[in-house]
Amino acid sequence: MFNPTIRTFSTAAELMKKNTIVKHYAGSISYGTNLPTSDVDLRGIFCADPVNILTPFYTVRECSDVDEEDTKLYEMAHFFKLCLDCNPNIVETLWVDDSDITFRTDAYDFIRKHRSDFLSSKIAFTTSGYALAQLKRIKGHNKWINNPQPKEPPRQTHFVSLVQWYGEEKIMPRDFSLENFYQGYRLVPYGGDVLGLYKVDDVYTSFNPDTFALNTNFDGERTELPMPIAVVKFLKEEYKLQKEKHNQYWTWKNNRNEARSELEEAHGYDTKHAMHLVRLLRMGHEALETGQIIVKRPDAEELLAIRNGSMTYEEIVEYAEDMDDMVRNKLYKTTDLPKKPNMKRVAQLLMDTQFMVWNWV
Repeated sequence: MFNPTIRTFSTAAELMKKNTIVKHYAGSISYGTNLPTSDVDLRGIFCADPVNILTPFYTVRECSDVDEEDTKLYEMAHFFKLCLDCNPNIVETLWVDDSDITFRTDAYDFIRKHRSDFLSSKIAFTTSGYALAQLKRIKGHNKWINNPQPKEPPRQTHFVSLVQWYGEEKIMPRDFSLENFYQGYRLVPYGGDVLGLYKVDDVYTSFNPDTFALNTNFDGERTELPMPIAVVKFLKEEYKLQKEKHNQYWTWKNNRNEARSELEEAHGYDTKHAMHLVRLLRMGHEALETGQIIVKRPDAEELLAIRNGSMTYEEIVEYAEDMDDMVRNKLYKTTDLPKKPNMKRVAQLLMDTQFMVWNWV
């Protein structure tokens, strides 16, 4: 008879070590697209203790193994939820090739026997959604490759436009540059992003010469000031947008993998993202047609060729759009997969498996 008295509490790491039901190679190794330089990713499932499940005080969802690089295991109940959501990175655990499983138990084999119960036609949208996220990155990187950002960040002074000119000499708005009005000029806020530009004592400057940020502090009365030589507007939102783009570009450029960046430069887009895009769309297509998740890719050589640039940027975009249309708008409507999984059956499967791990049977 089970005694519900709580004697000890296990940390997530302890639960993972004592209650692991499966561990397997994931990522490129499981797909068959790994290279000598590829990372070794491991994924798996562990079961929490009754106290973690039956009370809301010690919830655990996942755990990374600090002793192994790129190793993450998911708590069983949380894993079931992610599987029911047809998360393509998670559901693979139930379909991974036997040769890539490094540790397994009867509890895992019991779940694997019923793996089809987790699949629904929702996988059309999750695989395509993940694939289109890759396409978005490809398009973004393509834009950066072909339109690189300058090393110097945007200056606030470059985002000041002329609204009205009162000076003696004529200046057209297109010819106005605040950087021509530095020493002996002062900016006075008029409200919002509108400022007055005044010719004043030489001790004042209209912007900081080091950062090119506008000097807009003003603690005097406007009635004490002479007629402004101009009314200008600081295009604040445009400046913030360009500054963010600059930061994103240089963060990407400074942190990208050297070998991967060479492929990007050679082909004009991130070929590794393209490989994953094609794989995800095909796996979604296969699931809707056959009710199977094919993890170990029979098209691994073709996928590696795509990673090496066998398809042009335009071909990748066209392929993604055509396959997304096929998966979402055609196969989704004709698949034999249910619109929703049988929740009662899966709930019973979860409890039966937990009882196996806890020795309640």
